[in-house]
Formats: sequence, C-alpha cells, structure tokens
Amino acid sequence: MRFHYFTTNQFLPLVISSIILICSIFYFCNNKTKTSLILLFVGSLVLGLFIANLDPFLILWDEQYHALVAKNLIVNPLKPTLYSTPLLDYDYKNWTANHIWLHKQPLFLWQIALSLKLFGINTLAVRIPSILLHAILALMIFRIGKISNSERVGYYGALFFTVAYYPLELVAARFSTDHNDLSFLFYITASFWAWFEYQHSKNKYYLILIGLFSACAILVKWLVGLLIYVVWTLIIGISNRSHLVKIKYYYPIITSISITFLIFIPWQIYILIKFPLESNFEYAFNTKHFFEALENHEGTIWFHLNAFKNIYGSGDALPFIYLIGLGIYLKNIKLNIFRYAVVFAIAITYTFYSIASTKMTSYCVIVSPFVFLGLASLFDSATNFLKSKINYNKFEFIFRPLVLIIICTFLLNLTKIQNYHTDWKPHDNYNRTLEINRMDFISKLKAQLGNEKFVVFNINEKLNEHIPIMFYTDYIAYDFIPTEKQIQIIESNNYKIAIVDNSSLPNYITSKPSIIKIKL
Repeated sequence: MRFHYFTTNQFLPLVISSIILICSIFYFCNNKTKTSLILLFVGSLVLGLFIANLDPFLILWDEQYHALVAKNLIVNPLKPTLYSTPLLDYDYKNWTANHIWLHKQPLFLWQIALSLKLFGINTLAVRIPSILLHAILALMIFRIGKISNSERVGYYGALFFTVAYYPLELVAARFSTDHNDLSFLFYITASFWAWFEYQHSKNKYYLILIGLFSACAILVKWLVGLLIYVVWTLIIGISNRSHLVKIKYYYPIITSISITFLIFIPWQIYILIKFPLESNFEYAFNTKHFFEALENHEGTIWFHLNAFKNIYGSGDALPFIYLIGLGIYLKNIKLNIFRYAVVFAIAITYTFYSIASTKMTSYCVIVSPFVFLGLASLFDSATNFLKSKINYNKFEFIFRPLVLIIICTFLLNLTKIQNYHTDWKPHDNYNRTLEINRMDFISKLKAQLGNEKFVVFNINEKLNEHIPIMFYTDYIAYDFIPTEKQIQIIESNNYKIAIVDNSSLPNYITSKPSIIKIKL
C-alpha cells in the first residue's frame, strides 16, 4: 500500500473526509449547492482533524511557545506569560525565556486557551481552533467567489483551498508561524468577505463585521490587519476621482475603522500601562521587521515570488498556471470594484512583504483565497470549453467531478504529508523519532516526579525541549545546569529540584541527595 506508513487511526479521518468531500463534489455538480456546502464544511473539519492528529507532539519552534503561553492564559487571560512563575532572573527582551510574553498579539492565543480549557491540556486541543477556522474559511471563499464571479467559481475555489497542502500544514503547525498565520489568514479573509458582502448588499451590518474582523486581524499579527482599508481607500479614488474629495464616500470606511480602533486599541493601552518595558520593546521590535532581517529570516526582494511554489506546489509551470487563472478570474469578475479589490490586495501584500527586510514564507498566504479562486476560474473556463466541444450528456455528472477529484489529489499532496508526518523517510521528517521519544520521556518524568512542585534542569537533548515539558506538566523546566546560588533560590521558594544526569554534573549537585537525578 502506497501510504501504509500512516497508522489506522491516522488514516481513518482521511478516508472519511475524502468520502465526504467526494459526495460534496457530486452534490454540487447535481445543483444541490446547500447540501454540497454542508458536506464541504464537515469534510474540511475531518480533513483538518486528519492533519492535526498526525503528530502527537508540539512542533518546534513556534507551536510549543504558543501552546505554553495559551496554557498560562487559562489562569489569567490578561497576563500572557511564558514562565508563569519566574523563579530565576530572565531577560524580558528574550521571547524564548522571559516571563511576560508579548511577542505576538493575543487573540489566537486566547482561542487556543479556550480550546485547552474545554478539551484539556493536549496537543490536539492546541490545533482545534485552526481546524475550525480553516473549515469556516472555505465558506467565506465560496461567498467571495460567488459574489464576485459565479457560484461554480466560488465552490471550486473553496474546495481547492480546503484540500490545499500548505494551509493544512499551518493547521498541523508544521510551518511557521503555524496557528498565528492561519488565524491571520482567517481574519484578513473575513474582513474582505464582509467587504464583498457590503458592496453586494449595502447592508450596514457588514460595516460592523469589517471593523470587527480587521480588529481581530490586528490582534493576531498587528497592523497589516488594516489591509482592507488600504484597498478600500484606493478603490474610492480609482473608481471615480471626484469621490476622492467628497467626504460622504468615506463614511462607510470611517464607520468600520472606528469599530476596528475601538476593539484593538484597549489591549494596546492596557499592556502599555501594565507591562511598559515589555510592550515598548515589542512595538519597537515589530517595527524593525520592516527595516532589518530579524532572527535570520532574510532573503532577496524575490523571496516571496520564489516562495510561491512552497505555498501552492512545485513545478516550474505552476506559477504561470495560477497567473493565467488569476487573469481569467479578474476578466470575469462582475464589478470593477471587486476587480480592483483583488488586484490591490495581491499587489499591496506582495510589494509590502517583498520590500520588508524580514522574510517568512507564510507572510503572503493571506491572499491565497484569491489565488485559489483564480485556479477555480481556470478550471471552470477549461471545462466549459471542453463541454462546448464534447457532445457528452454526462459531462456535468461524471467528467467534471472526476477532474475535480484528480486536481484535489494533486493539491493535497499526500506523498509530502507522509514524508513529514510519518517514519517513511527518517532523514527527512524533522527528527520525528526524537520528538516521539521526548513525549515518552515526559510521560516517564511525570510518573517519577508525581504532582509535587518541581524545577527540572538540564533538559537539552533537543533544542528548546524544556518548553513542552512545561506545557504537558506543571513543572518549571530549564535547559541548563543551575548554579549553587540558583539552587538556593529555588529551594527557598519551596520547590524541589530534579536534573537530567548526563554524567557531567558538577560536584555541588551530585553530592546533594535532595536533588533527584534523572537518567535518560
């Protein structure tokens, strides 16, 4: 069997989701749109469960930090912390080892905290919010596609996004910055969806939603969450230049952006008052992303164009296929304002992040809904052309669904998923065996130390291995050997000490019987 490296428990959700999504395709091709969308949503949830359940451990780097901070937020939602009890000195500027943790805005962390509260402290609970947001995203893409182009294009775009490899890997936290980027993609898309709905219906209810979702995007990944307003303002000027100087055309924007500021500003004021050192440092650090390549995330101005293949699939012809699809999508868009919105969103995003010094692959994923709608337009146009040339009365009910299933198979890329999330290729799966062994070590550690207050030292077999220990247990963990003074500080706070014995511990530790030595 080609995918026999998946276990039965791993593979079963994939089989179930595949059946549900295939049924969705056939229902849609038989003009049962409502049923097909329900099945698409359910299929997306189960597919998300499949990808999220492949790795029973937290992923290095980001997910394990996000998970730990979210766990601590359960106790105090208004105090994001990494080390919730900072017994030892720390550098507040070091987001990998500090106390107050403001390295990212808090909304996606609150989402994870709520999930952990409801479903317990476990790996899957960390990923449940992303599973849900990923499924809802598909429905938003459908509406954007339907409003701007056609129901078929909307459905195909939603389907392609649902099975696309890269967004699913964000659900699984395999690529940085995992749930943060998936949440940002969700709220940016939601702000555009609400804008499309407003322009379509002129219902002022959607102005509130634009403001809400834009604020949520800011509360996930800062000021790029204002993207919808940049696009909206440009459209006012380009659709009719006389509107530029007439204040009445800005009333809807003013309404929405006022709501945005009312929602996201209070948190900024709160952390400036409550945590002035940390918040001022992080604001300055965020600004540096544009001018400096921080934490070795560097690249040329072509970085994000080259990263296109990482997000949408390999192959030299692929960018041109998507480009043709975008061209067809733009050509067939019903209204100019929708056409401008898509063009501006893509152009601004790629231009901004290409100029910015810090580069990360996922930055431009926020415009992927439009890219998948482009692919949907290409598929729709190609199959419509074939239908006009082929005299086959079962075309809609057999040929189109079969081609859709084939495309979805390529987009899902199960071979790559098996490569990264199983033991198929041990030298190419991010040291998965070592991660499994770490979970076994944590389980044995809990059995040995019990529920007492412990500080565990020298957890350094794997990079940042001490962080997941603090997530899965209530122990405090460090990756270094403590000094005599640090031991005194910990004992004075009524904590017990355990340390991994790597056969090179100093005498002041080996000679102290109260310190538990742990053999790997």
